[in-house]
Amino acid sequence: MNPTGDINWILDELVTFPETRHAVVLSADGMMVGSSADVDRDLADTVSAIASGMQSLSKRGAAFVQSEPTPWEQTMVSFSGGFLFLLAAAEGAYLIVSAGRDVDIEALSYHMGKTIDRLGPALRVAPRHDLANPA
Repeated sequence: MNPTGDINWILDELVTFPETRHAVVLSADGMMVGSSADVDRDLADTVSAIASGMQSLSKRGAAFVQSEPTPWEQTMVSFSGGFLFLLAAAEGAYLIVSAGRDVDIEALSYHMGKTIDRLGPALRVAPRHDLANPA
């Protein structure tokens, strides 16, 4: 868990938004930091690993958007049953949220941004150091 405090209760509030199902905060290296109550540890760990890969792949697409460097902000994946939204939450942290097909995408994106603002410093995840090869 995040040493700066329990963030799960804020994620629980986020999933009360209409059509929102689950929420997980993860570190850039794919480790779960917090999750809404409806997400068990195995699912949170799996989704965190998937989201880390999604972010990494999405970030590589920046050159297709414009020739100058542009930071990655969000990835959205659509399924027949709903959506996954992955957002940059803070330095070294991401928020992934799932929602049903009828979700108001614009309103949920705004709500996720406000949730990230509320979480503030609790989202900053320090990079992990390689204990076997300290720098």
